[in-house]
Amino acid sequence: MSDELDPGVLAESFAEMLGAEWPREKAVAWSQAPALFAEPLWEQMAALGWTALTVPEAYGGLGLGMEAAAALHAALGAAAAPVPMLGTTLAAALLGAAGSEAQRTKLLPGLADGSSRAAVAQPGDMPIRLDGGSVGATIPDMIGAPAATLLFLRGERAGRPCWLALPADASGVSIAATALTDATRTLGTVTLDGVTVDEDALILAEDPAALDDHLLRVAAIAIAADAIGGGEAALAGTIDYMKVREQFGRVIGSFQALKHRVADHQAALVAARGLVEHAAGLPDDAPHALLDALSAKQHVTRTVAEIARDCIQLHGGVGFTAEFFPHIYLKRGKLNEVLFGTRTILLDRIADMLEAA
Repeated sequence: MSDELDPGVLAESFAEMLGAEWPREKAVAWSQAPALFAEPLWEQMAALGWTALTVPEAYGGLGLGMEAAAALHAALGAAAAPVPMLGTTLAAALLGAAGSEAQRTKLLPGLADGSSRAAVAQPGDMPIRLDGGSVGATIPDMIGAPAATLLFLRGERAGRPCWLALPADASGVSIAATALTDATRTLGTVTLDGVTVDEDALILAEDPAALDDHLLRVAAIAIAADAIGGGEAALAGTIDYMKVREQFGRVIGSFQALKHRVADHQAALVAARGLVEHAAGLPDDAPHALLDALSAKQHVTRTVAEIARDCIQLHGGVGFTAEFFPHIYLKRGKLNEVLFGTRTILLDRIADMLEAA
């Protein structure tokens, strides 16, 4: 089905729906009184098939690839939508790459129809030892965990890396939300206390390192896409404001110095979008697929965070208030910078890959 749906057409559809159902005013209101996630919006996304985007067709999905996923995550970033889509994208990738037929049949349909909400552990999380008996562990700062119904955690059995899939409401599992300045996402500390892990909960990859690289690539592209969408929306909204805000008897958008700043930001965003689209368009087995995804993530997230910060400045004093939107994109952008690898961590990985090439 991936040949039947053009990413550009999908992007327009995503933007149209979110513009109607989650306009800027809703994003601002949400930031002042957030909940775990916007359930009505999530249900609309599921009804439209968005949650099924990258789930294989055999399990109720659309079977699309990373170009479509990037288009969706960019639209969600532009809207600052408080929905746990990153977990669904990653869980679909994990199960598609390493899940057994029984695990796919059991778990993927729920991801596709939105009835399941997933949270997936990050690369730096310590693996849970699974060498017998009940399991006890603490996984801090897991993105999307407070809103999740299904947890995918890193494990280790007999010295071999693996994954385990656990219901968030399983006996012995508790999740404590972590305070977060970004009101559009959630973090949580997952605690396992005497949890029994059945054999059918274990996801065993033939090549665990290759699976980790695959998941890291998917995460990097999704997060970079979210960032570019947010950066473009923040700048567009700022330009709209500059067209009506007057100072010294003129709209501030007429001042040459401010025009130059906006032009520089626009040029940076065009280049950043090119990096995301290039990385998303590569097949997973392309020689530089992971390298290009990590390069895009570290560059785009930093660029967008800097632009979002300046958008606050370009608004003047009101840019620092909760009633205006720029702070939402700055906070979301700063979290994007550190999710699934800070810039320093990713640059170290990139350097190692280039040295080994």
